[in-house]
Amino acid sequence: MIYIIGDVHGCYKTLLALIDKLPNKNAKIAFVGDLIDRGKNSRDVIEFIRNNHYDCILGNHEKMMIDSFEHINTNNENSILRRWIEKGGAMSTIKNYQNKEDMIEDVNFLKTLPLYIEYKNIQDENGRYLVISHSSVGKAWDLKDSINEEDKEQFETQVLWSRNRHCNNSEIFNVYGHTILDEVYLNEYNANIDLGCYAKDKMPNPRLCAFEFPSMKIITQENIED
Repeated sequence: MIYIIGDVHGCYKTLLALIDKLPNKNAKIAFVGDLIDRGKNSRDVIEFIRNNHYDCILGNHEKMMIDSFEHINTNNENSILRRWIEKGGAMSTIKNYQNKEDMIEDVNFLKTLPLYIEYKNIQDENGRYLVISHSSVGKAWDLKDSINEEDKEQFETQVLWSRNRHCNNSEIFNVYGHTILDEVYLNEYNANIDLGCYAKDKMPNPRLCAFEFPSMKIITQENIED
């Protein structure tokens, strides 16, 4: 049994409240990425996950931080940095750091996060084993082991950036986030669990979601950030 937690986006208080709600206190916990940005407490979220040794996937927001942090205060017109700031809500994360050394420590941790994790020993009633990723693995799942550079790039783009491009990969059950929904999207082969926790100004009921697998139970916590 495992709990998979959706996109946290710096909502640290909400995350702690959700974890406190989980019925099985001894169960494994994993995250689908996008720990950072938007919310006010990204650094606290990173440290919490690192200190507790939780499994976590690389999200597109972590990828933007990794690719652009070196340009902060040295080349603010860098296109990758501008994208992170303008599209990713980076300033809320940058404000968490008093110095670049602390940021480097967290970036080095984020660099260790995988694009997906397979849990072959955790299966649903149909024998599908769990795969977590940031966005759905979709039809690119067949490319995951390719050594071809174009295939590797296509797979990374799919699992970091794609929206609503899921498909039935017969052996796996894929749990992911990335695309905000009003309610969890669930079918026989995948689940999108991003309920827009940070998005008080966009969503009528922003929540953080934990998905219990293989029971398919859904536990949510409303946004309680200041």
